Amino acid sequence: MFHQYQSLFDEFAYAIKHFVPTLPKEIKQEAQSVLERLQADSEADELTIRKSFHDVGVKEYPYRRAYIELTHGLAEDEMNAMVIEHVEPNVRAIIKPHLDSGVSLDELIQSDIFIEQLTPEQRYQVEDGIMVARSKLADSLKEHVSAESEEYARLVEKWKDQAVQIDKAISDLKVLASDGNENQKREIQEKAAAYSEGFLITERDPELSAVKKEIEYWQEVIHPTE
Repeated sequence: MFHQYQSLFDEFAYAIKHFVPTLPKEIKQEAQSVLERLQADSEADELTIRKSFHDVGVKEYPYRRAYIELTHGLAEDEMNAMVIEHVEPNVRAIIKPHLDSGVSLDELIQSDIFIEQLTPEQRYQVEDGIMVARSKLADSLKEHVSAESEEYARLVEKWKDQAVQIDKAISDLKVLASDGNENQKREIQEKAAAYSEGFLITERDPELSAVKKEIEYWQEVIHPTE
């Protein structure tokens, strides 16, 4: 059965395929169940679908960020080489000098360079390359995480707390929408939606500082200080 939001389902299926290997199996199973339930529901609207993806993403996010933090640097040179090989020459020419100078892949995809110098299609190439590389290196990295299980557990808790803070900040941003005019309301809602979608592995991770800056901006616009 074809669903009008099949492209969203394809993105979510891709995310599930590239979950970090240390993600608890019950979260991965839940994600698969959510996907199958929504695909079978011909009346599921975009808002419902995106909300479901967000809810799964919030649960997955701490394990992914903990995994990345703990394994950062262990296979960085291999990761960089795989990603550089994965992308097209014109993309390689942009990212390779930065990686060679010591900028990490995580830093690169959070930078202005990534947004300003690469098209959405080119950014996808890099992000896809990162996920493919992590998948290929999963076994060796998973062994390291197992050896450092106490530290990994600590990092998971740290990132769970971060996810809660980010989600609360996004909710605070949404509240501001009710005080603005129609254009302001629409723009705030779009910004909040983009941050919420960032919890999914295929999107750019939401940063707490960025959401807070967004709140500060709109507070000043809607409720300017006298």
